[in-house]
Amino acid sequence: MDVATVGHASIDIVKYGGRERKQLGGAAIYSALASKIFSKTGVVSRVGMDFPWDFYTLLKDVGVSTRGLKKTKGKSTTFTIEYDDAGRANYTSYSINVGVYIRPDDIPRDYLRAKAFHLAPMAATKQKHFIDFLRDNTDAIISMNTHIGYFPRYRKKLVQLIEHVDVFTLNDDEAKALMRESTLRRSINAFKKVPHNQIIITTGPGSSVILENGEISISHSQYQPMVVDLTGCGDAFAGAYISSYIKEKDPLKAASIASSVASIAASDWNFKAIKTLSFSSLELFHEHVLARQRKLGRRQRSIEHFL
Repeated sequence: MDVATVGHASIDIVKYGGRERKQLGGAAIYSALASKIFSKTGVVSRVGMDFPWDFYTLLKDVGVSTRGLKKTKGKSTTFTIEYDDAGRANYTSYSINVGVYIRPDDIPRDYLRAKAFHLAPMAATKQKHFIDFLRDNTDAIISMNTHIGYFPRYRKKLVQLIEHVDVFTLNDDEAKALMRESTLRRSINAFKKVPHNQIIITTGPGSSVILENGEISISHSQYQPMVVDLTGCGDAFAGAYISSYIKEKDPLKAASIASSVASIAASDWNFKAIKTLSFSSLELFHEHVLARQRKLGRRQRSIEHFL
């Protein structure tokens, strides 16, 4: 195992255009599906007795180990997502259910040999339990991301956890909210004062700010002309980042690759655009991105067309 992602696997109830369907979701799932593009990946979570068997099959078919999915008496974590006519997602309700019982003992023993662990958004107290356990039992790189919904209760604890992980990722809105600043520039300056290893701030599906030991780098990726669904893109970025980072230990290159993965993920609903992607090397992925860019470029009309 190269990477294990830990967090919620969910049943998402999606409502759009008067229709409703159930689909696989959860931050740990999006991170795992992005991570497996480059690395052997497993997912760790608690699911209920209602967790559909075809969700297991889907993950196995695309190369994600499901031995860390622990089935527990009760109902699975569930999110209800309503999309408006513009394709914007609104999370109208959620129930963590058995997901609240996720604990370090759920990690399969052979997963502990993984090169890296990614902790998806959970309560900060639970993330700390995992960090302490992993530091005591592994030599793995630990990455973590969070969600703005945890800030009212866990803001201070989240800031305290930053120095205890190797990589901390969040988006620009979360960065401003976590640091209680009005602009991204101010929040970056505030982060500089917090003990840290790497802080990655995504600023959309195509770029990110890397803060490493107080030094700033900017990473850009491919241009994505059509954004269909941003759901899970931050989690996909985090999974792709740690998966590519363990290959070459180059933050700028890993951030560029992760931004490209997130951009591709945003080009279709759910995780359809990245579900079957898999590359034996980072160079092959770059070739895929270049080929994809050329196809997109051919579809774009030149400015002369409009003159």
